[in-house]
Amino acid sequence: MTNRIRQKWKEGQPAIVAWLQIPSAFSAELIAAAGFDGVVVDLQHSVIDFSQAVEMLTAIEARGCEPIVRPSENRFTEIGKLLDAGASGIIAPLVDDAGGAGALSDAIHYPPTGARSLGPRRPLLRWGADYRNRTTELIVSLAMIETCAGLGNLDAIIAVPTLDGVFIGPSDLALALGCEPAADPTDERVLDAIAHVADRAHAAGKRVGIFCGSAEAARARVEQGFDLVSVGTDAQMLGSAARSAFEVSGR
Repeated sequence: MTNRIRQKWKEGQPAIVAWLQIPSAFSAELIAAAGFDGVVVDLQHSVIDFSQAVEMLTAIEARGCEPIVRPSENRFTEIGKLLDAGASGIIAPLVDDAGGAGALSDAIHYPPTGARSLGPRRPLLRWGADYRNRTTELIVSLAMIETCAGLGNLDAIIAVPTLDGVFIGPSDLALALGCEPAADPTDERVLDAIAHVADRAHAAGKRVGIFCGSAEAARARVEQGFDLVSVGTDAQMLGSAARSAFEVSGR
């Protein structure tokens, strides 16, 4: 049994993920069943709490989809709890330097590679007793680059050997560069920064993911060579479908 996202990468293909901000195991399962490689449960910018996240992770996994989490912050204890609850990937926000990248790695991997405390309750059910020795092949680890500090320390961040790569947060990156925030930016300064991150990471043999505000934007990023792309959020999908239904109703 392998991580579905890693299998895509092994086959030379990008991973396509959905992004959840609505605290519902049922809606998580509906979206996971659509065929995505992974589904990200967002604890940073949503109203999802830990107990709700656990139910969502279970529902996602049951549909053969990888349950990924963006924790509320790059914090050792929170990441460990989410992994013990069944997360098979972590996208850590606001990683600004090699120290932050190393802390992410420590939270994911057991000694001697990292510093994670032993207690993988749900992962044992999926991966078996040897889970602790296989975290480097079973868990996807991406550090978010979304600040000027992160840009400046990019090479040091991607040099952390047990980190799979980086994930670009375009809206915060735009803010950091003094530009108007947008999930799918058009400002040349932001586009240049995104291209710089992707080029440097790929040159170092690392994976690069990016948040996209739409399926169309995700397709464009795939064509540019990104390894993992999102297709908007569940809240966006629900709102768009509701507006479309209302308009079609003829009122």
